[in-house]
Amino acid sequence: MTKTSVQVFTDFDGTLSLDDTGLLLIDDHRSLGPERRRVLEHEILDGTKTYRDALQEMWDSVHISWDEAWTEYLDKCTIDPGFPSFNDYCRENNFPVTVVSSGLLPLLSKIMTNFLGDKANDIEIVANNGKVEGRDWKIIWRDDSIYGNDKSKTLAKARELADKDTIFVFCGDGVSDISAAKHADVLFARKDRDLEFYCKREDIPYIPFDTFAEVESVVRKLVDGRARIEKSLSGFCKVVNN
Repeated sequence: MTKTSVQVFTDFDGTLSLDDTGLLLIDDHRSLGPERRRVLEHEILDGTKTYRDALQEMWDSVHISWDEAWTEYLDKCTIDPGFPSFNDYCRENNFPVTVVSSGLLPLLSKIMTNFLGDKANDIEIVANNGKVEGRDWKIIWRDDSIYGNDKSKTLAKARELADKDTIFVFCGDGVSDISAAKHADVLFARKDRDLEFYCKREDIPYIPFDTFAEVESVVRKLVDGRARIEKSLSGFCKVVNN
């Protein structure tokens, strides 16, 4: 029997990381602040402002030094407690794990290394870049899409190179994850977040989760043959127990 092959893709802020690295800095009193940020988020959901334009305004507003950002906020960031075990399981089975993020690569890389040590080197991070000059932060977009980093492109490219039976797993929580979610065989959405609300509204099959331990449990079932993927007429997939 051929072993099931899996590729895992996950958003970072609010999904892999329990904190949103960007919002910690954007909500600071020296930056945009939570009130204006919430207005921008509503404009994104209403379709009156693109995700990219809103995020551009948010990052343009950040006026904190690199050292202050880490001392006051980022050194305290925590990742989902279930992720290290799930990552070890994927490593043992040679299932690649890729982080796809609208965040800034320098922040994500450092936080991942803080938590996972050398194991972080095996996880590809596909994110926007950024640089800090004094107290000014500049986001450097990965592409020219309305998201700044269209996560679906990463999944579509991987799909082209993968065996046709490879199961694509995606974990997310927000608006910028919607494009990628459509390319996943198994979609995990953090409970009570924008991605879950979107899936409910659009009748897209998904699995709600609170911790990556739940993601690991489902993936193990699929690999062990205790569950299978069923594709619906709409093209989306759902997991069914055998």
